[in-house]
Amino acid sequence: MVHSLAAHLRTSTQEQLTSLVANRRDATIEPAPETADQLAVRLLHPSSMAAACALLTLPQIQVGEAAAALGDGCTTARLATLLGVPEGDTDLAAALRRLTELALIWPYADGFAAAHLSPIWPHPLNLGPGAVELLVARNMNELRRLAKVYGIPVTGRGKDELIVALAGWLARPENVRRLVAQAPTDVRARLAALALRPAQPFEVRGIMFGSAGVALPWAAERGLVVGSAWSVEEMPREVALALRKGYVAGFDPQPPAVPTTPVEPKDAEREAAAAAAETLAAITAIVGTMSGGPVPLLKTGGLGVRELRRIAKSSGQNEDRTRLTIELLAAGGLTEASDAGLALSLVYDEFAAAEPADQLLDIIGNWLTMPACPLAPADSTAVFSRVLYWDEGEEMTLTGLRALTLRTIADVLPEGHATDPGALADRLAWQNPVLTDQADEDLQRYVTGIWREAHRLGLLAHGTLTMLCRTLLTGDADATHRHAQAMLPRSRDTVLLQNDLTAVVTGTPSANLLALLDGAATPDSRSGAWTWRFSPASIRGTLDAGSTPADLLARITEVAEGGAVPQTLTYLINDVARRYGRVQVRPVGCCLCSDDETLLTEILNTRSLQTLHLVRLAPTVLASAKSQAETLAALRAAGHAPAGLRLDGNPAIEIPQRRRADPLPTEPDSGDMFPLPRLGDPADVARTLFGNR
Repeated sequence: MVHSLAAHLRTSTQEQLTSLVANRRDATIEPAPETADQLAVRLLHPSSMAAACALLTLPQIQVGEAAAALGDGCTTARLATLLGVPEGDTDLAAALRRLTELALIWPYADGFAAAHLSPIWPHPLNLGPGAVELLVARNMNELRRLAKVYGIPVTGRGKDELIVALAGWLARPENVRRLVAQAPTDVRARLAALALRPAQPFEVRGIMFGSAGVALPWAAERGLVVGSAWSVEEMPREVALALRKGYVAGFDPQPPAVPTTPVEPKDAEREAAAAAAETLAAITAIVGTMSGGPVPLLKTGGLGVRELRRIAKSSGQNEDRTRLTIELLAAGGLTEASDAGLALSLVYDEFAAAEPADQLLDIIGNWLTMPACPLAPADSTAVFSRVLYWDEGEEMTLTGLRALTLRTIADVLPEGHATDPGALADRLAWQNPVLTDQADEDLQRYVTGIWREAHRLGLLAHGTLTMLCRTLLTGDADATHRHAQAMLPRSRDTVLLQNDLTAVVTGTPSANLLALLDGAATPDSRSGAWTWRFSPASIRGTLDAGSTPADLLARITEVAEGGAVPQTLTYLINDVARRYGRVQVRPVGCCLCSDDETLLTEILNTRSLQTLHLVRLAPTVLASAKSQAETLAALRAAGHAPAGLRLDGNPAIEIPQRRRADPLPTEPDSGDMFPLPRLGDPADVARTLFGNR
């Protein structure tokens, strides 16, 4: 088959080769093929053919399977008969054209080459092995006897050529039917039943046993059943097809209908903008809750439901919003997990400093490849639903499903029309059977979850695509950015300060303004208009953080709209500042107590003990900034003989600890990560192939 495909590839134009390798990108993995033979080897690899099938719709898959059942040389007429459509059917022609464009089939022997598809469809249409596969184990004497029955010349033909000729004879239905018509009545009935029996190559335990054994000497002598390697007699695929009276293979060229309802585009755009703003506000609120320290993770992995609910309550968000936000933060690398728990990463600071439109596009990019579907309905088989419990297979499926869902909605929904997720699963299964089969029984759950998440991100609104989503699908980055900016205007650098000690930002506050207000006031609302409230506690917190009253008032005046700071806020700052620090608390590691005031004075003035930062608290008491153990060691090194006491005043007994060597450092775990293969440019690969024809 390699030589046959290579010969076909040599007849292709450079544009056709470019399209082929652009679609089948695995064929361009470096080192890229340079000749038609090398390309043919790549394209015929089972993994490459399987990847190409992921680009096919249901009718294209059905035609490919029918071609695999008919084998090499299958004609359009045979395919049309098997699929129950006219030979000139336009849908059949379109499917054959697509299969040929992807080099899954190609012209061969007045028909199409298709036998190489057996790794993809080992039992097409639930049929058993082909005649070639079954006859290869027969000896030449048996093959000659069959050739005599079929009237096929044997002279000058080797075993392989003779097998091909015998299989070709059986592939013509009229030959098989004419031969079977000569059989006894009971044999004809048993052959008809055997032809309809589905192929069952594997038992429940995975042990191959083949079809049920048959004892049909008359049929075996004529090649209508052939002994297999599993000591049973099986009916060749060609014979079963010929004897399936009235059989028509499945062919669904028309996609399932998706019901639509009218929707006002302006309403959808307003809803999308509000949803996107709420998502960014939720990120800010939840990040504020997580900033206090690492969030504990489960020992078995992921974030537990109890901790999720605590974060939701503390941030003022519902559980679904919190679940989605945490997944988005982790997918974008904005958080990091360690033994201590989940904490914000340094990348988050860069994200927080970006404009709202850029933040939204970053989040959408993370969502498209996010290895989880947090808003999918709960799986009834799951014990509990934890967060950040990722699966590699689920990641690949969801990444493909998100893109497929958005593109399918774009194809079926004209502007001004909406639909619902209930009708989408069937349409997606028609659009890409390979991908949706990977989701299996979770398909409807995933589609519903993707639908909900896309609404939260402003890609969908009121059941229809937004302009942001449509431009995203076209790949026009500039237009996408403009639409994001229209949904989320630039961040605000000013705040409206009111007499009731509230601060209001209409829009999204900039990172600097957000940091100032979060530090000096308590957040009230982070959706729509962002509001804060100043209080004695919030002002005191700012002073605790190192700000002076004058500096704080100057910074607030700088961001106030029109520079107007209400008198109530100025009075509050000054009043808190007047009372601030009247009582001072300084840290002490331990105290030195002695009735000998002269000795304490000597210790206080000893130069070698200056590292203890000693301070006299009373004539008989010194305070040390160091711990008790460090202070005792320093005093002993200076020639003194101090005694340690416990909190209750009793002597502290010091028992020497036996030391052990530290364990040897272990080699870091390199993991099982491998660099991704490099892909060649399709145009360059095609140019080289075309030049080396």
